[in-house]
Amino acid sequence: MNTTIGTVGLPGHVERQVESWFSYVEGKLSRFLPDSELSRLNHSNGLSFSSSALLSQVLASASSLYKETDGLFNPYLGTTLSGLGYDRSFDQLSTVKECMSVNEPAPSKLREQIIEPMAMNPFMPCITLLPGVSVDLGGIAKGWSAQMMRSWLRDDGVMSGLIDAGGDIVVWGEAGQSGWDLVIADPFYPEQNIVILKLKREAAIATSSTLKRRWTDRYNRLCHHIIDPATRQPSQSDLVQATILADDLTVAEVYAKCLLILGSEKGMAWLRERKPDLGIIGVRSDGSVVTGPSLYPYCLEWSVQN
Repeated sequence: MNTTIGTVGLPGHVERQVESWFSYVEGKLSRFLPDSELSRLNHSNGLSFSSSALLSQVLASASSLYKETDGLFNPYLGTTLSGLGYDRSFDQLSTVKECMSVNEPAPSKLREQIIEPMAMNPFMPCITLLPGVSVDLGGIAKGWSAQMMRSWLRDDGVMSGLIDAGGDIVVWGEAGQSGWDLVIADPFYPEQNIVILKLKREAAIATSSTLKRRWTDRYNRLCHHIIDPATRQPSQSDLVQATILADDLTVAEVYAKCLLILGSEKGMAWLRERKPDLGIIGVRSDGSVVTGPSLYPYCLEWSVQN
């Protein structure tokens, strides 16, 4: 997952438990570690692969959301990402300081009925990928892992806390009478805040950006990791950052990426139709901020910083 894990309001031994859990998941689900379980699945060459319960659970969640979004969220683009140059951990890629542009992709086509390139045996933990297909679970694994840890901690009697997995946050319990205060960074000036939220209940908050994980490919083009499955190229919408508030961090993570791909106008309409309960905050390429009405169930108040 190649990310920083932070916590708030948790005792020291629980913090270590959280850290250990994320390290364990990364060792299992990273596509960059050659001996990880996911890497072995990605090199199974179309043969049936006997999987652990952890890999099966995450893939089942990814598969469900792939179908739910009609393939707009697509966890089967590992080969595409590698072909664009994202074939190793992000800290090892060639990054750039100034803005460049990717060749303009072909216009997105209407998405037809999807055919999933993976089969899961319903009777035993076996997974089969079509030859040439590679799974990437980076974002959804973060959300799923944090969501699971929140459930376990609450079951163990930890009734309040916050886990931050590289900007994807789960928060639960009380934070005093004023609620939880959270900030969303400005994608253009990460040391500054662009939105301040005051939560009134527990929530899951995922933020995705096309400006954060960028690299130059072998043709010296600028690429980012939000891939439009219709073009197999980095998305080119008017949004550079999307934040989703939900009850589940896996859902928030997935729909933040979908919103980035579709853009502010089409994406907001799509989410209002499919997921009207999600809180939405988008930042356009001109720096303007757009929000959805469903922030109210999550927030006492929020403010956009000019």
